[in-house]
Order: sequence, then structure tokens, then C-alpha cells
Amino acid sequence: MLIAPKRPFDTIEAMRALFLLFLATSGLFAQSPDVPVYAEGRGNGVMAGLLKKAEALKAAGKLLPMKDAEAQFGRPSCELTLPPASTMPLSARDRWKRSRQAHIRVGHFYLCTKCDKWHLDLSGGYAITADGAVGTCAHVLPAPEGMREGYLVAATDDDEVLPVTEVLAVSSGTDCAIIRVKPEKPLTPLPLGTDVTPGDEVWCFSDPSGKRGYYSEGIVSRFVTRPFLRKKETKDLPEGTVVPKPVWLETTLDWAPGSSGSAIVDAHGNCVGHVSEIQPVLEDPPPGAAAKKRAAAFTPGTYIVFHQAITAGELLKLIRPKR
Repeated sequence: MLIAPKRPFDTIEAMRALFLLFLATSGLFAQSPDVPVYAEGRGNGVMAGLLKKAEALKAAGKLLPMKDAEAQFGRPSCELTLPPASTMPLSARDRWKRSRQAHIRVGHFYLCTKCDKWHLDLSGGYAITADGAVGTCAHVLPAPEGMREGYLVAATDDDEVLPVTEVLAVSSGTDCAIIRVKPEKPLTPLPLGTDVTPGDEVWCFSDPSGKRGYYSEGIVSRFVTRPFLRKKETKDLPEGTVVPKPVWLETTLDWAPGSSGSAIVDAHGNCVGHVSEIQPVLEDPPPGAAAKKRAAAFTPGTYIVFHQAITAGELLKLIRPKR
């Protein structure tokens, strides 16, 4: 009786098996250790986890109610001991790591008037002392529209929800604020730096439009002074009131709504400013009376988008050295 010889392992099958093995394990080696892979989408469970942690802090009485926070918005300055500005250049990886570790999301845990669900709305911020002082934008702090009950909260990029215990200082006219959070372990603070010039490279770690952990690179374009407060915000001020004109730092970095308050970091790991605004310059509609009908249906293009930060020097004006 003839016995068919065993067929050698087919080369194509071997290649297929190796490919499947690669697919199964490639995710394990897609990035260096300690580099997060962010889950996107409403069904990822991350937001539910944050809400649960915030609810636990509220139940324990550890969150700052908005009525108490608003009573502290009038504080013009605070006493802090800051780390000195760094003069040692950081590697690209160390600069990203420090930016991420210092990134503190700041916002509101609140119940709205439209439903019975609790919401979490977070923008940016950055640690400036290890014991919990955090810089951010003044415009991040006021209660969102439609809040019927709410609290100030903060969170790290590792999704640790931190109770905000106090509003230390606010300058609405320069879009600067300092709050205090209560961390479980010391924060990684960013020194505040003022030695910066157009052409310097800068970086920003933020969460634009809810896209977590977005890190962009650019340069400083220019400095300019202009009011932060609009006419509608100053029309009821007493006659003769001087409206502040903060120093703005314009960059070629990328950010979007949700990035407000996030740090702009230089090559040494110093915070030289924080995200405040985006100012697009749009194409004008066609001129002339005959073009009015066309203008009604006109969709403007964008000529340029200015990304504008408030300089660290403005935040420093809110800080008195501890005596």
C-alpha cells in the first residue's frame, strides 16, 4: 500500500500565520512604554469613569460649589513660591513628558437645566507648584450656560479627578487665573519663563475639540497688546476705568476649543504663556450691489488663523512671593 508523504508546511500558510501573529501583537509595541493610547468616541467608557470619580468626590463633600468659587473670583493676587525658570534644554521626549505631566484639565461637573444627567466640561490648565497651584484662563472658570447645580473640578491626563479647593486669583481683563487643587501626590510644575522671542520654538499639549493629548510644535510669531475684554463686557464699567491690555503671544501652534488654558512650553520646559483665543481672518464677500444676491449664498474661505496666547508675564502679575 502506498502511503502519501507528509506535505511540507506550505510557505504561504507560514507567511499567513506570521502576519496574523504580527496583527495580534503589533498593538503591544506601537509606542514606547508609558505613552498613552487614547480611546476616542462616546462609547469608550472614559467619560463615564470620570463622571463616577467626580460623583464620589461630590458625595464626600470635596468639591468646590460654584457659588463659593464665584465668591472668590474677585481675588486679585495670591502668595506662591514658584520653581525657578529652567535654562537646561530638554530632549524632545522629556519636553513632551513634562508637558503632559503638568497638564491639568480644569472645568465643571454640573447638572444642567435641560436634563437630569450630570455633565463634565473640561478645558486646559497647568501645574505651577508641586503642592497644587494651577494656572489657567479666567474665561474657563465661570459657570457654563444652563447650569443649575455645579462644582469646579480638575483632572490629570491620567484621568485622576482632583478636587478644586480654592480660587486663588483671577484677572478677567488679562484672561489669567490661578486655582488650587488637592492632588494625591505632588504635581509636576512648569516654571514660568519670560525669556522668549519671535522665532523661538514652542510646543503645546492640549485637548482640542475633545481630541485628547494633542501635542503640536510651532514658533513664536510676534507679541502684541490689545484688550481681552470686548466692548459689550466693558460698556457698563464706570467712566474712566482703564481696560487692561495684556501682552499676547502669537504662535504657529495648533489648538482649538477645549485647549483654552493649556501651557505653551519652550525648549527648556518653561511655560511662556497659555492658550487663550483663535482669531480666523475670513475672505470678504464679493463687492458691489450686483453681488448682493451672490453674497447671501457666499461661503467665505479662511485666509489665516491667528493662535493667540497670554504671556506668562501676565500670570506672574497675579503672584506675590511668599514672605
